Amino acid sequence: MNYYWITAIAVTAAILLVALRRYIAGILRLRNGLRRVARDNLDMPLMPDLPRGLRAAEHDLKTIASRVRDLERAAASERFGLNAILGSISEGVFIVDPKLKIRLGNTGLEKIFGLAGSPSGKSVMETFRNLDIQKLVEEALREGRPRRGEIAIEQGRDLRIFEFSVSPLLLEGGETGAVVVVHNITKIKSLERVRREFVANVSHELRTPLTIINGYLETLLEGGLEDRVMAENALGVMFRHSERLKHLTDDLLVISQAESRSVPLDLQPVELRELIRRVVAQLDEPIRAQGAEIRITTADEDLAIEADAVKLEQVFVNLLDNALKYGNRPGLTVEFYAERLGPKVHLRVSDNGPGIPYEDQEHIFERFYRVHKDRARHTGGTGLGLSIVKNVVELHGGEVSLQSLPGTGSTFQVVLPAAQSPRLSSAA
Repeated sequence: MNYYWITAIAVTAAILLVALRRYIAGILRLRNGLRRVARDNLDMPLMPDLPRGLRAAEHDLKTIASRVRDLERAAASERFGLNAILGSISEGVFIVDPKLKIRLGNTGLEKIFGLAGSPSGKSVMETFRNLDIQKLVEEALREGRPRRGEIAIEQGRDLRIFEFSVSPLLLEGGETGAVVVVHNITKIKSLERVRREFVANVSHELRTPLTIINGYLETLLEGGLEDRVMAENALGVMFRHSERLKHLTDDLLVISQAESRSVPLDLQPVELRELIRRVVAQLDEPIRAQGAEIRITTADEDLAIEADAVKLEQVFVNLLDNALKYGNRPGLTVEFYAERLGPKVHLRVSDNGPGIPYEDQEHIFERFYRVHKDRARHTGGTGLGLSIVKNVVELHGGEVSLQSLPGTGSTFQVVLPAAQSPRLSSAA
């Protein structure tokens, strides 16, 4: 009897030991599986010989590994989408944490500021070296509301203006950071400045003749009509200033059309010698009054080009009129020289006048810019002539340049294509 129980107990113990060893081996295999998941190794091996009691745990472990794999794929897809979106944005975008460390920055930011590489991990001050940017981001984080500011930054020799838009952003772990969007608004500010200057200049140019005309009208209405001499003088002055207003509005219309490309060119064959002769004949009276000598020299027989004759005539009228008004010296000579070089025609309008100071030459084609402002207003110029020249020449696909040595004269060179592009021809 004792032998029977001892045998039974021994067999039971052996069975329990085998089962315990299988459970321990299964638990170890499950633990190894958990370690693989912890190390991001989500390829789980099959465990067909696990004890029945551990198979549910194996299924749960494989489910966890599969869900982690799906989450990683989703996160990778989101990261790819975010990077693609940020990379396609031309504006600069970066994200900062509460300590003003940059977590993420796009390629647009690197291009705008010429950064050597990604700013991630660097501080705002270390990246931009600008106290105003840091203060703006600090204020947005401190106040917990969006902030916007315009900041001027020197880049080489240029001063550029950027608009920084800072918005608080909730980061992982409950921290509050900020996303910053940077726009380069230098061109916008420049256009705003040009617009303000243009409005101010037009207002001034309109106000002067209108004030004079209004003053003489008041004089005539208050009894000046009875004095015939005074009335004729007043009417003469008003006529001259009304002509000045007409020239100003005509010039403004030409510039507006040329800059907006709203009016197509009336392209036709134009013989430049004949056009220049018409220009000289048109200004015969001021040429005689100035006592100037006009020379027309051509190096080629064939100087026919495809152009808008009316607009091109205005270019040379303005250049010749400009030389006559500001030549201001006895023995003034103005020479027209034309030659064909390949597919283009080069024309030079040279004079032996006083020339243009070096500091004024880079601004000479700007609207309303005058080298001698008092003299220009006295001669009745609108300050738009050379701006019209530049716009009309560029409208033809050409270019205009200036060479001037103060004290010895000026040369304006106009280069025009002999034949216009299909785009301009079809538009005409």
